[in-house]
Amino acid sequence: MLVALTDQNERFVLKTSMPQEYLKQLRQTSIFYCPQCKERLQFKIGTIKIPHFAHLSNNNCDHHFSDGESEQHLLGKEQLYEFFQAYQFNVELEPYLSNLKQRPDLLVTIHDGTRFAIEFQCSSITSERLNERNKGYHSEKIKPIWIPQTPSNMNWKNGIHKLSINKNLQQFILSNRNQQFLITYHPRKQEFYYLSNLLHVSGNSYLTKVQALKIANQHFPFYLPKLITKNEFNQYLRAYDDLKANYLRSRVLLSRKGVNDLFLRSIYELRLSTNALPKFIGVPLKWNRVLKIFSVEWQATLLYFVHLNEVPISMINEDFIRYFLQWTNLKETTEVIKLLKEYCLLLQVLKVESVNSSIVTEHLVDQLYNQFLANNWRN
Repeated sequence: MLVALTDQNERFVLKTSMPQEYLKQLRQTSIFYCPQCKERLQFKIGTIKIPHFAHLSNNNCDHHFSDGESEQHLLGKEQLYEFFQAYQFNVELEPYLSNLKQRPDLLVTIHDGTRFAIEFQCSSITSERLNERNKGYHSEKIKPIWIPQTPSNMNWKNGIHKLSINKNLQQFILSNRNQQFLITYHPRKQEFYYLSNLLHVSGNSYLTKVQALKIANQHFPFYLPKLITKNEFNQYLRAYDDLKANYLRSRVLLSRKGVNDLFLRSIYELRLSTNALPKFIGVPLKWNRVLKIFSVEWQATLLYFVHLNEVPISMINEDFIRYFLQWTNLKETTEVIKLLKEYCLLLQVLKVESVNSSIVTEHLVDQLYNQFLANNWRN
């Protein structure tokens, strides 16, 4: 906790800029209380964490949950508090919203009266809890903004990279300006990190453009990342092709299913080679993350299914796609069906009639780039 009540019932906010000698003197001469339960607090001034308040161990206050906050969380809250204060907004640190029984890190009211709950998230949170908190904020006409802490185990250099984004972080992926992106914050570096133009590879792996932004250069509303250029998208495609080649090599070596491996059987029956697949098999589509598997798996299998049923690609409809999903035991959702429709439409635009069709690579790249920049699903 960074906020406490004084003997005079005034809110006191701790700041790292306060000299330690001053704080130690304050601890000797003053008593501080919890703003919620009004019980006396411990005033901790150590060498590991930044100075903070904490309840006594036998306290049952709802605010007690925050006593185990990490140094990064305490530091991040303070920095974000000062960031919003610089805009002359009304900023409350650790306010208790009694109607919701929730306590955002910050409650920010901007000049037009709009309220924002700022949550600097340094620990895992379940999707159920996240949705519950958002529902509460929305019921009070408060807009929630979740800012996850920048993980320490990622490559955060500016540029285009393949990153593993765990399921907890994926909950905070945003959509705006025709793209998906993630904003995190690193208190020690005092930097926001943007993972923009996210392109799913497989599992938790994504291609993304990483950009760092000092908090001193940030703006509110937060800056939105730009869409990638055609040249940058070509970098994505080269990286994606390399990842696909590595995936196919390991896929062949590690398969233990033999003829029961539907993907490898599809390749064999179509008389293709994993070393030289047609360019239109294993293409990166914007919404591939709804399936979670590498695109080459389901695209090759779909074309095998088309071959088995002798159905022209132009005649593929939703019923056929549902039949395919049942045949492959892939999940059947509205989003997955739309993804497969998107791929079939791409094949039609490229005039692909079978796996032996030839295409113009530049035409494929143009179509993929346009699809990547598109805002919504095509109907």
